[in-house]
Amino acid sequence: FWHCINAFNGGYIQQAFVAAWKAACKVESAVVEVPPEFRFLVNPVTFLGPCKPSIIFQVDGTIIAPVNPRVWGSGLLQWIQFVRVNGVTIQGNGLIDGRGSVWWGLLSDYQLSRKKPKIMPNIKPTALRFYGSFNVTVQDITIQNSPQCHLKFDSCASVHVTNITISSPGNSPNTDGIHLQNSKDVEIQHSTIACGDDCVSIQTGCCAIRVHHINCGPSHGISIGSLGKDKTEVSVSNVTVHDVVIQDALNGVRIKTWQGGSGFVRDVSFSNIEVWN
Repeated sequence: FWHCINAFNGGYIQQAFVAAWKAACKVESAVVEVPPEFRFLVNPVTFLGPCKPSIIFQVDGTIIAPVNPRVWGSGLLQWIQFVRVNGVTIQGNGLIDGRGSVWWGLLSDYQLSRKKPKIMPNIKPTALRFYGSFNVTVQDITIQNSPQCHLKFDSCASVHVTNITISSPGNSPNTDGIHLQNSKDVEIQHSTIACGDDCVSIQTGCCAIRVHHINCGPSHGISIGSLGKDKTEVSVSNVTVHDVVIQDALNGVRIKTWQGGSGFVRDVSFSNIEVWN
């Protein structure tokens, strides 16, 4: 039995999202619904666990980020984040729009509409981040124009990313598609990623990573690293990348390292990679 909780209650959107999450967190098999044909302006928000298992966050509407510098203060590392959740699924036909052009140094409608444009903080946030979470599924949604990385998994396990679309211009700086760090047992498949940096970035602490059937580009390709900056010790193992098409990219697939670092990258397989420029 699924408990359906609508994120839109006609009131203040931020409070509605948080209230819907808290209600869903208390029951098994809950659905938090972002209904279609609505646009929701959502300030930076954290959805905290632990929760009862099997929550579905159904995104069928559009979620947009604020472009008012005051909302971000001196800078935040993420816009929407899920922390310590187990068995959560983010899915739907909707859109998560980071409206990142105000951060990229590119003129936007927002900036052009003001004689003295406001300056955004130097710290650019990730659009959607999962931290310390397990059994996470992200499927079918579209994430576009993040200020920085679009989708990040940090210290997560048993992650499945399927049939998503990530889109930002090829000249949008540091806009990784999917960023992994300290995470294991991650599968990314059957998705389309266009961005201004790596389509998939695999950082230290990652193992058992599978990336396949991806259309990547424009981008900087698919990367392990960069690793070993500031003489740090790193570990990456058991990475498989196959059946990937990379177009209009600066690179294909690569392992990036810094001088002075230590550690290992091992058990890596790149196969059936098509590169078109």
